[in-house]
Amino acid sequence: MKLSGKFYNARLINRPNRFLAYVRLEGSLEEVKAHVPDPGRLKELLHSNAELVVRKENQKDRKTPYTLVGVKTGKIWVNIQSIFTNKLFEEEYKKIPFFKDYKIVRREYTFGNSRLDFLLENQITNKKTLLEVKSSTLVKKGKALFPDAPTTRGTKHVKELTQALKQGFNSIIVFIIKREDATSLSPNVSIDPDFSKELRNAIDKGIKVLAVNCFYDPIEKRELSIEKEVPVLL
Repeated sequence: MKLSGKFYNARLINRPNRFLAYVRLEGSLEEVKAHVPDPGRLKELLHSNAELVVRKENQKDRKTPYTLVGVKTGKIWVNIQSIFTNKLFEEEYKKIPFFKDYKIVRREYTFGNSRLDFLLENQITNKKTLLEVKSSTLVKKGKALFPDAPTTRGTKHVKELTQALKQGFNSIIVFIIKREDATSLSPNVSIDPDFSKELRNAIDKGIKVLAVNCFYDPIEKRELSIEKEVPVLL
């Protein structure tokens, strides 16, 4: 997926709340405000003086003139734009071998008390499938962990997908790891034991769970793309 906009290198000064960061643009002494589009904790990434990429926004009356889109850790970039996760899946899901016979029927399909990301259909069996996409940015020693903050919404989605099995749907969860150094993904038991328990229960009941990592280059290629599937380890 190609990325558009005007991007600038920056350094993090501080992050006073989940959605706001003060940054210093490269080559400038001025502090500017940047919107943080990922509500997660991101503590391992957004430390003082972290190397960032921000995008200039042009909307009038906007309180934050920039959006923090990428964070560098080691030699790689991590994309923290949660809003891009569904768009990335929609554009590139055919890269994932499991979906070779599937087509997207509808976005934001309402089931129970949740609005799930996609309704798909298997073009061979005509089976309807509900799918939820989750974004992951936290990686420790090659293992991606989800979530990085408690997620009652995520737990609710897993429960709804499990209920959908009883009504004749197939159910799938896809974790998109927005960085390239992950070699597996696991539920983050220490952060959210309830989500981890529900995910294990869902898999036992028949929900398919997949994970993929991503290539991200916000500077030269300006690209975010699905790279390869990695195992989900419980």
